[in-house]
Amino acid sequence: MLHSDPAGLPGALRDAAEELDRADLEAAQQAAAAGVRLATAARFDVEALPVRESRKTWRTLVGAAEGCRASLIVAGAHGLSGVGRALLGSVSTALVHHSRVPVLVVPATARDEQTDGPLLLCYDGSEPAKRAMTQASRLLAPRPALVLHVWESWAAEAPALAGVSRSVQGMATELDEIADAQSRDATADGVASAELAGFDATGLSVLAAGPTWSAVLDAAGEHACAAIVVGSRALSGISAALGSVSTAVVHHSRRPVLVVPTEEAER
Repeated sequence: MLHSDPAGLPGALRDAAEELDRADLEAAQQAAAAGVRLATAARFDVEALPVRESRKTWRTLVGAAEGCRASLIVAGAHGLSGVGRALLGSVSTALVHHSRVPVLVVPATARDEQTDGPLLLCYDGSEPAKRAMTQASRLLAPRPALVLHVWESWAAEAPALAGVSRSVQGMATELDEIADAQSRDATADGVASAELAGFDATGLSVLAAGPTWSAVLDAAGEHACAAIVVGSRALSGISAALGSVSTAVVHHSRRPVLVVPTEEAER
């Protein structure tokens, strides 16, 4: 409660703080025991680990994960807000942004989604995206995978400029043809990387009709994907900033998302 050592407090306050600590420990042990029962029913080989929070919660969790050499952190997330945006909560958000251990975020809405399809492996040709594939193969149960590459249209921006020059639309169309071909090549490269990581993979090249993250979620929904796999610095499109798309995917997804950091903590 006080984030300090009760031994340094005067008599009555020390006794009260120690009593509160004992009550908190008992509650934590009960919560951990309930978690053990759930995890055992889910076929995990599990043990309880009540940890005293002496810093921010996410720091405590990251420290515990690194201390026990965890290969993955699994975190729940809140449901949808009134405006339809997924709310991770401050702890889950901080874990995604700061953990050097991969984080699997499972939103409350996942139970309402059809998730019997393949894993969706988001790919942009980067090393973080390839790393995410490798880690997903190691961490998640073997299942088919769909490698997704998203490209953006130049022609979609051309109508606003068409009144200035008729050649603009033609140039934009040619650029789109090039981008489409490059996307299909990137998808094939992603499939090869996924197969090298151990997946039975197929490819999907998609033209983004809106934000890149929205195209990712649309593809995941259309194919009933079990989870979405992203690198923490992957998914850059023509105009998407590195990392911003991954963050948006996590915040808006109604199904589980595995976020693999660029570098893991040393084992």
